[in-house]
Amino acid sequence: MTDPDHYRRVHAALDRALDGITFPSEDYTALRTWVNEELPQLQAAGYTSYVVFGSYRGTYHESLRIAQYELAKPATATAVVLGDAPELGLRLGDGRTDPLEFTLKFHLLTEFADRNVGIYEKESGGEAVELGLLTREPCFSKTFVLPRDYYGVGRESIESEADVREVARHIAFADDIGGDTKKAELRGLLQTARDNGVEITEHELTAFLDDELGGRHRDDPAYSWVHLATFRHFEAADRCRTWHTEDDLRAVVARIRTDNAPRWDVPFDPTVF
Repeated sequence: MTDPDHYRRVHAALDRALDGITFPSEDYTALRTWVNEELPQLQAAGYTSYVVFGSYRGTYHESLRIAQYELAKPATATAVVLGDAPELGLRLGDGRTDPLEFTLKFHLLTEFADRNVGIYEKESGGEAVELGLLTREPCFSKTFVLPRDYYGVGRESIESEADVREVARHIAFADDIGGDTKKAELRGLLQTARDNGVEITEHELTAFLDDELGGRHRDDPAYSWVHLATFRHFEAADRCRTWHTEDDLRAVVARIRTDNAPRWDVPFDPTVF
């Protein structure tokens, strides 16, 4: 039995990807085969499916594997890394099909995945293109971005000295605001802390930040204005989570997995048992 909604969604994804491009008949056959073989894993009833995005260069791929592993831990979840998806095998373009292959796989996989998770650690590379595509609907509303050492993430409340230190760290490490603005924000942070009954002196906070800034490494990520604006776009929607270490990444991904697991609305009838 065919599913009209399934075919509607496949065609919607292809329309976004192709934007008027037409295929030779043999490429449509290859595409149909790929859809039938690769998409069912994202559509299994009772499963939560994820597509993971990020860089394969150097050691960056390790973060993708951590995210994939953590997302797929439950028996009712599956996680696919976009770069692992098999090639479509298209003939269009005399072998120059890589960009079109990526675009087709991106739109087809994100159409059928329940959630998208992007891992970001640097400002250059192909993952920047993915990030731009993820800001568009229907992707944006089901996407979480996880930039490493991104210090734009704020808090709605300051309730402890640990909260003050974390927010201060974000301000001090932010790459897109100047020194005078940072000083003003830190002074405002201290006043907010005092208003909330949190006791921490300017000297204590300065000493803490000096230690933190002294511990920064050359390989710490630096993000472009475009990246920062995009992260803040997701932050405003409460779908941006920063991390600093592998343990942080595992914890952040685990929270995303837990918070987005399906809640089945099944009526309970005690007389059945």
